[in-house]
Amino acid sequence: MAASEITGNAQVCPKLLAHCLSLQAYWESTQEGAVVLDNGVLFASHEAWNRHLQSLCNLDVVARRSYPQLRWAKGQAAEIRKLLADADAIRRDHEKRQLMAPDAQSMAKQALLDIVVDALSMKATDIHLRMTGQEARIAYRIDGQLYAQASRSRTSVTEAVAAALNTQSEDFREVFDERQVSGASLTLVLPDSGDSVRIRSQKSPTRDGFSVTLRLQRSEQRELPDLRELGFQQQRIEALGRIMAQATGLLLISGPTGHGKTTTLAALNRTVPHTRKIISLEDPVEIIQPRVEQKFVPTDQDANAFAQMIKTVLREDPDLVEVSEIRDLQTASAGISAALTGHLVVSTIHANDALGIVSRLLDLGLSAHQLSQPSLFAGLLAQRLVPRLCTHCRQPKRDAVWGDTYRRSQQGCEHCSYTGLFGRIAVSELVCPDYHSAQWIRDQNFHAWLVALQQQGWRSMANEAIELIRAGLVDPAIVAELVPGLDIVQQSVIQDTVL
Repeated sequence: MAASEITGNAQVCPKLLAHCLSLQAYWESTQEGAVVLDNGVLFASHEAWNRHLQSLCNLDVVARRSYPQLRWAKGQAAEIRKLLADADAIRRDHEKRQLMAPDAQSMAKQALLDIVVDALSMKATDIHLRMTGQEARIAYRIDGQLYAQASRSRTSVTEAVAAALNTQSEDFREVFDERQVSGASLTLVLPDSGDSVRIRSQKSPTRDGFSVTLRLQRSEQRELPDLRELGFQQQRIEALGRIMAQATGLLLISGPTGHGKTTTLAALNRTVPHTRKIISLEDPVEIIQPRVEQKFVPTDQDANAFAQMIKTVLREDPDLVEVSEIRDLQTASAGISAALTGHLVVSTIHANDALGIVSRLLDLGLSAHQLSQPSLFAGLLAQRLVPRLCTHCRQPKRDAVWGDTYRRSQQGCEHCSYTGLFGRIAVSELVCPDYHSAQWIRDQNFHAWLVALQQQGWRSMANEAIELIRAGLVDPAIVAELVPGLDIVQQSVIQDTVL
């Protein structure tokens, strides 16, 4: 009888898994193995039947307590090891989930879970904890805005964070000390849905205590983010698609913390064909992407870890290399080298706007000569996430500059949890440097470069933001705080109105 006919859809009997694993370890042979399946079959290799018949008879006696009509069968040791390995992996995963389940948690860990569940119910992206005196001040970031919540006991919240990091963190390898700067990741299981949420924590001391920022990311996303859903216009999506189809070059995405750079990067990966291999180097791994080889790169002990890993993965035959963030000269240099040697490299960087990305690279220590190579940059993308107005409670207003528009309701309504805002929308600007740009980069003449772009009809973030203002989707006052260059465009609008 073939092994497939014996096993079918059967699994290893959970009650006898430990017994079978102990036999496998005791025999210490790649040719010997035995397993009891839940379809009532004692499945053992030829060598096991020949050399360990007494042990198999003993296993038979134990197994017949669950399967009185137990049958015997022979098969390949490799097939038996596969069955045991898969069953053991499922067992360990189950035990891990049981440890993280709410009914097995201490009061301290349950307290943190309660805070996380409350934040997620309000669609928060971050939780800010400020420990001062005997008080823990809590705030949630919702649609880019910070909202204070009821304060809690400093002791209970500190114990909650410490317990979670010490027992459930993936990369927290130290004793919890509120006086030390540290970052770590952990995963919590939500009590109602059973889904998990990944949390990236960052802790640092303050004058009168310490603070903890928790960034929330649902782990089990059924759908990865889509550029259109994020608010990118069709023309921008098509341009980015052409860049992601290139074989070489460097695409950099800029924006402040919390403005969706990593989300945009994950959305761009959806445009890449399955015939291309993507390797992503991250610290931490935030958005789980099944078809991307995501590698955690710990930088807490080695500042050059990213640069070294870029050189390493180039030997793994990637088509696309992604780096979660360019933070230093070594990483930037390694990324440029990879882009100039036959790879498409995509990363994020902190810069004010698209042209400011080049200035930022110069600040890191790269030379204008390095950055002016015509084939280097595939694209420079800058973005902001602007809070959307709640369409149920937004307030109409006649503005001297913008005309008929809408403002945020200060009272809000039940649809927006009384915030006046509902979600965020992306505004962006994209520059694709060409041979003419090389001279401006070499001379560091960014003003001439900007003028040339504007003469070609280039659209900035401010231009996109104005369209959203006039469409009544965003509040001009909020946009003015977030989008660079809006004041310059606003002056142009005023002059056109006067004329």
